[in-house]
Parts: sequence; C-alpha cells; structure tokens
Amino acid sequence: MKKMIVLISFCSIVLLLSSGCKQKTTEPSDAGTVQYIVKPQHDIPWPSLGQTAWPKALHDAQCTGRSSYNGPANGRVKASITVANFATDPVMGPDSVFYIVADTSFYAVTLNGTQLWNVNLGRVHGLQNYNSPILTSDGALLVGTNNGISAFNKNGALLWNTQLNDAVILKSCAVGLDGSIFVISYSGTLYGISKSGAILWQKNAPSGDFTWGTMQTIPFAPDGSMFYVGGSTAQQSLYAINTNGEILWSDSLGGMQHGAISVDVDGNVYTYSGDDLVSVSPTGKVRWRVVGAGRNWNVTIDPNGNIAYLSNGNLVLVDNNGQKRWSVPVGMDDFQTHIVCDASGTFYIETADNVPTYKVQAISNSGKTLWTVPVDALVKTGGPALTREGYLIFPQEGMPLPKYVCVIE
Repeated sequence: MKKMIVLISFCSIVLLLSSGCKQKTTEPSDAGTVQYIVKPQHDIPWPSLGQTAWPKALHDAQCTGRSSYNGPANGRVKASITVANFATDPVMGPDSVFYIVADTSFYAVTLNGTQLWNVNLGRVHGLQNYNSPILTSDGALLVGTNNGISAFNKNGALLWNTQLNDAVILKSCAVGLDGSIFVISYSGTLYGISKSGAILWQKNAPSGDFTWGTMQTIPFAPDGSMFYVGGSTAQQSLYAINTNGEILWSDSLGGMQHGAISVDVDGNVYTYSGDDLVSVSPTGKVRWRVVGAGRNWNVTIDPNGNIAYLSNGNLVLVDNNGQKRWSVPVGMDDFQTHIVCDASGTFYIETADNVPTYKVQAISNSGKTLWTVPVDALVKTGGPALTREGYLIFPQEGMPLPKYVCVIE
C-alpha cells in the first residue's frame, strides 16, 4: 500500500512538472464561458461593379475588406513589380491584370509584372495622384483627377472626363446598383453622377464638410437604397444619404469621422470617430463603442461578422456586438496600415517596430501568426488586394529606390 501511494505521488509530481514545462504560446483563446455573437456574412450581389476578385479598394460596395477567395498560404514574395512612387490600392480585372495608380500615372500590369499600358493623369493639387481606381461591370475604370473624375476603358483609352468643383480622391467614391457614381470632391461637395459622366446633383454638408481623403470611403447599405459619408464636425459625424442626395439622418458620434466606413450584411455601420471605434445601426442608433481604440485606416469584417482593427500595436478582434475576442501584438507603427481578410477569415496586415523595415503578416481567425514577410517600405498610401489565384498584392514605397508592388504567394 505504501508503494502504491509513493507511485501515485511520483506520477502526480511528473505530471505537474510536465504541464509546467509546456511551451508558452501567444495565440489567444476563446476558452471560457463567454458566448460570442456569430453573424455569418456573405458577398452582397452588386451587378454594377466588376465581377472580379477585387474590383475596388476594400473589395466591395460595403467596404468590408473581405475577399471571396483564400489568400496566400506560403508567405513568399513571388514577384516585385516596379511602378512609380506612392502606389494606391490595386484592383483586379477579369483576366488577372491589375490596375493601379502610382505618382501621376495609371497602370495596367499583369501578375507576372508585364506592363500593358500607362496613362499620365497629372498631379492633384500639385501632389501625387492618390486615386485608387474602381472597375465597373461594363468594363470602365473610374479614376479621380485634378479637376474631377475620368473613366477609361481596359485599353487605357479615355471614355469621358467630368469636371467638378475640385479634385477627387476615389476612395471617397461609390457605385450604386444602377451604375450611378457618388463622389466627394476636395472641397467637401458630394456629387451624384450618371455612369456616362453627367452630373445629376450636388450637395454640401449642412455643417462643416463631407469628409474625403485617401482613407475615407462611401459604403452602401445592403439594399442599395442609401449610402454613408462622414462629417467633419462632432455634431454631425455620420450621414445616411439616399441616391437622390437627400439626407435621411445624421449622427453625432462625439468627434469628426475619419477612416474608412464599412457595413455588414445586416446594415450595421463601423467607423472611427475621434479616438473611438463605433458601430451604428441602420437607423442611426449607436450599437456599441470601443473607447480609446485609436485611429486607423479601416476595419475589416470577417466571415462570421467579427470586426478586426489595429490599436496601439495590436490586432484586435471583437464580435459583432463589440465584445473582445482576442488581441495580438503586431507592431507599433500601424497608423497607416490597411487590413483585409480572406474567405477563411485570415487577416493580412503590414506593421513595423522599426521603420523603414515593415513586415507583412498573415494572422489566423484564432489570432495565430501564420507567416511573416519582411519588406522595405516608407509610406503606405495604398492597401492590399487579394486575387482569385490566392495572391496578396501589396504596394510598397521602397527605401531606397525603386518603388514596387509585392505579389505574395
């Protein structure tokens, strides 16, 4: 009996020691009694946009940043394609050609790096042209210019140019279900434009300006009846506007709206106001708020309706009700980083601990780092795109020259 007691005690000690020697992991866990809200998402059909893997910045009319395809599994640079400085978000054509604006030129490039054509767009207010193109279902490529907005065909020929009251940056642009175009000029004026380039209406904000810029977006409600634009005042931070230019409601979110605005399949809105991340219902009621989240370019909505955002050197995931699931350290220099995710819910980001060496990372939906690719970058004016082949296209501002676009497999 004494031998049995000694044996049991010895086994208990060994078991305790072995459990204490397990390798520590930084992978977050959802273990526990917390019940997280799952809201399955899907691509909302949008026949006026190009039916490609990535027809516009942040992928779709709701600006979810979520692809219908899985992204790269290996984390290797397949190609480095040289373009000019300050490359914007690339968009994909139906034939594995991507279109991108860099410095003052508009390029069509294959995934192997062959340049098919480029068109000089000129400068915007004396600076680089920060316009990301939009591909429509009839094959037109919309691009902002110093005096308004232009449309080109897939061969780079100009279809039309519409002059507005100022320059345009096309992340502050949307295409409605019928092909109508909605865009905000540098002067803060909102325009409705037909798909042939005719001005339908224009509107100024009742207070301050409608916000525009390289990170601002105009997302549509799922049924296409209204879209959302940001406001420059704390009193009117977010506007819901119908396709005739009528303001349906406006919200005071406590600070100027900034960053991309995104919408989920239920019509809930996600955006930044001041230093907070805010979710708003389709009727304008604040659903939840993450105080002190910080400022960033965008959030992304994963296939289960979770919201991923960057905050103070961490990638954070909250469920659809704003309840935190996990937080993963990624790099402190995240203020100019775009986030996208693929069909399996893997997130792709670029951050840095020591500028100018950045790292592109793939992080699983459970918060595990799958791979890391170091790249040289200085300014990240453009965000990534995911292709149907499973590649991640990431514009870089190389240091030193040349400037290039990474294709990661």
